Amino acid sequence: MPCFFGCALLREENLKSYSWALKAFLGFMNGKVPQTILTDQTLCVREAIAMEMPSAKHAYCIWLIIAKFPSWFNAVLGDRYNEWKSEFYRLYNMETIEDFEMGWRDMVNLFGLHTNRHINTLFTSRTLWALPYLRSHFFAGMTTTAHSKAINAFIQRFLSAQSRLAHFIEQVAVAVDFKDQAGEQQTMQQNLQNICLKTGAPMESNAASVLTPFAFSKLQEQLVLAAHYASFQLEDGFLVRHHTKLEGGRKVYWLPRESIISCSCHHFEFSGILCRHALRVLSTGNCFQIPDRYMPLRWRRINTSAKLLQNTLSDHTERVQLLQGMVSNLVSESVKSKDRLDIAMEHVSVLLSRIRDHPVPSSRYARNDCFT
Repeated sequence: MPCFFGCALLREENLKSYSWALKAFLGFMNGKVPQTILTDQTLCVREAIAMEMPSAKHAYCIWLIIAKFPSWFNAVLGDRYNEWKSEFYRLYNMETIEDFEMGWRDMVNLFGLHTNRHINTLFTSRTLWALPYLRSHFFAGMTTTAHSKAINAFIQRFLSAQSRLAHFIEQVAVAVDFKDQAGEQQTMQQNLQNICLKTGAPMESNAASVLTPFAFSKLQEQLVLAAHYASFQLEDGFLVRHHTKLEGGRKVYWLPRESIISCSCHHFEFSGILCRHALRVLSTGNCFQIPDRYMPLRWRRINTSAKLLQNTLSDHTERVQLLQGMVSNLVSESVKSKDRLDIAMEHVSVLLSRIRDHPVPSSRYARNDCFT
């Protein structure tokens, strides 16, 4: 379900405005930077994200790019437009960066698009929209900004450029409250639905008891498809391919004792849901439950994730992010005057000395702490 964190009212659409908006957002989030961000192709938005959130993976909404294709390529390609579009989709879904870039060169040669500025712009920005460059980053399987567009459309139904500022704020609050209530009702309805098991596999039953209906439906799709694949053990892993194919396939690495499994398709890294290839290997290896690490907290039902959430609040990553937020606030408050800056520097120097004098735990303890 989409979650509405807030909205920003900007006087102008430029780098300074977007940079301010992102800083304000980070302030409300205690300095915690999003893992991934989906936007349109506005250049100043891209620059602002690179400036204020350099650690976040920024990507362009592919739907907004494809929507421009008719105006960009219809006249240029004529009756070959549909053929080119099919080739674009094939390249967009490529698994490896090498195959994508080789295929792109072949496509440019085939359709004679060497001097086309739109093709050149797309290739220059390929790391922001092509799946081969995004699969290793978590996007919850999303590549479009459809949810935010739906929220924008909802708000615009009763707001216009003539709306007074006070009325604007009141109406947005009403809209957000309405959307939140609708989301809660839909979630409750989903939870009340009876879940239908399709494979009878123990892994499916286990997942159904842990995951939300949405996440379970996505995993169930992969479990059903896994039955159509064959796995072949190699020296350093498994080769998994469709039963009708004699070549190709995906490489799966599995360490049963450590409960670690990964696939060359990067489906889990991108969506947070295990792929059919990994599930096939787990099934072949008589694994009856999906390892906990492959059922992320965000996909779990509230009653199964509450205890885990309490544990994660005190782990290493959360503590580091909390400290980063405090330091960010310290800097922003200290630079407002010379006196404040002098006080901050004096106290930070003392604090650093105390921290350096404090004993460091053994390396074994530190490693366990970071892993948690």
